[in-house]
Amino acid sequence: MTLLLTFMGFCAALAAYHSLKQPFNPLDILFITSGILLGAGGANGLTNYLDRELDKRMERTKHRSLPSKRISPHYLGLIWSLTLVVIGLSIALSFNYYAFTAGIIGTLCSVIFRKTELTHFLGGASSASPVIIGWVAINPNFTITIILVSLFVMLWVIHHVWAIMLFYQSDYLQAGIQIFPLRSNRKSVMPVFLFIALVLIALFIAITINLSIVSLVIGILLALYNFWGTLQLNNSQLTNSIQRRRFKTASYTLLTGLFSILAFLPILY
Repeated sequence: MTLLLTFMGFCAALAAYHSLKQPFNPLDILFITSGILLGAGGANGLTNYLDRELDKRMERTKHRSLPSKRISPHYLGLIWSLTLVVIGLSIALSFNYYAFTAGIIGTLCSVIFRKTELTHFLGGASSASPVIIGWVAINPNFTITIILVSLFVMLWVIHHVWAIMLFYQSDYLQAGIQIFPLRSNRKSVMPVFLFIALVLIALFIAITINLSIVSLVIGILLALYNFWGTLQLNNSQLTNSIQRRRFKTASYTLLTGLFSILAFLPILY
């Protein structure tokens, strides 16, 4: 996830340059991307530190560094993660206070109210933080594009993580986690997933409609592919592993496709 967040922040910085119609400064791009990488890695480490006891009880997470004791004593993981966050925030601050503030808010959203009903809403806000940092470090103006992209990321995270929880529902439940959507069967929550998938289609169109016809067409195809991937959640003819693979492939393609369009298509056109 850290690498994905870094890619998103990198693309957002490139998109910010496009919005200013200025030539790239490779050193600025490298510097802010490095800050995002360190900050996102540190924030991810903090969440792993806070979840270490829970991770021990889950098959999916028990082999992570802290529950498996590859990092021991556990407070070393906390120190290392805090160090990365501080360095990342310092780099953001070297650009402007907007980037620094986005980093602070993103870090806080990632560590408060862990494993509660609010967790994944806050996780969506936290995941949008690297995008905002990358953008405002280059262009401190909050345009409609960065607002829509941030909202897209927040909804994508909620949609994606809730689906992953359903794929590992029994593992979460035996670990004592009872938050949405774990208390429900897939059929009953499908309207929620399909609604979010439709909103993602609308947001993708709104983001790309003023870029180019190529961007718009690619965006619509990717969003429809993600909608198809969402339908696989309740495809009883498939095994759980095939459902998971189809959903994740469509979901990740949608997200990386959006940021690739924002960062790279304007170079070609």
